[in-house]
Amino acid sequence: MKGSRSVSAVPLKKSLRIAQISDCHLGEREGDTLLGMDTDHSANAVIEQLRAENEQLDLLVVSGDVSSDGHMAAYYRLQPRLAGLAKHIVWLPGNHDDAVEMRRALGEDLMPSVLLLDTWQCVFLNSAVPGQVGGHLADSELAALRTALKTPKPTLVFMHHHLFAVGCAWLDEQKIANGDALCELLQGQAQVKAVVCGHVHQQSDQTINGLRQLSTPSTCIQFAPNSAEFALDTLNPGYRCFRLDADGSVETQVKRVEGLAFFVDRSASGYQ
Repeated sequence: MKGSRSVSAVPLKKSLRIAQISDCHLGEREGDTLLGMDTDHSANAVIEQLRAENEQLDLLVVSGDVSSDGHMAAYYRLQPRLAGLAKHIVWLPGNHDDAVEMRRALGEDLMPSVLLLDTWQCVFLNSAVPGQVGGHLADSELAALRTALKTPKPTLVFMHHHLFAVGCAWLDEQKIANGDALCELLQGQAQVKAVVCGHVHQQSDQTINGLRQLSTPSTCIQFAPNSAEFALDTLNPGYRCFRLDADGSVETQVKRVEGLAFFVDRSASGYQ
């Protein structure tokens, strides 16, 4: 995590509206494809629908794998497309990103550790490890979370990788390697309402030992649920939205692009 805990706040408001997009996999150049899908086109479609369906949000979280290969051009290209969508926009790196390049392109203000939103707190953990596909939380990440949890505010924890298995054997090998340490830290922390991730390119909602995990679809290709090996789904790209109430309750749903068809090579057995 960043060297110091970054905190900012917004004025009092009864309910907060948040959205999450994830796993855009933008290439170095506009029009580059992933398994045949033009990922700029699909990301733009999600963003346009998000903009059409929502007035200005309190927060938009971009939860990693923005770039397919860590090119700074992808970050520069996406950033202006998000302008005006939310009062606060927070970016997290994923395993396909270059966190250093992302920070150089965006600046520290768009990659905080903690954001205070009136009665709520959002914590952002970097689960990406350079050169690795799977996730891991550095001691500094866990320490910063421990500090953040000293507040009783209801809290969402965002990171790229998943904490709990989602039922896809090939993906579940990539979940947070030291997830037990995170679970131990979150045990008994009733103010933590959910851990929210990307990476798995599919929606899920499960609660294990009292801790809720939400995963969010990609803005490009979708992975088939409950698959032992790499497999693609037929669902369209999408995003997740949240309503956070002052009493700590959470309403959330996934919305997918409507009225458009996207080409993808469904015979593919994987990608780099």
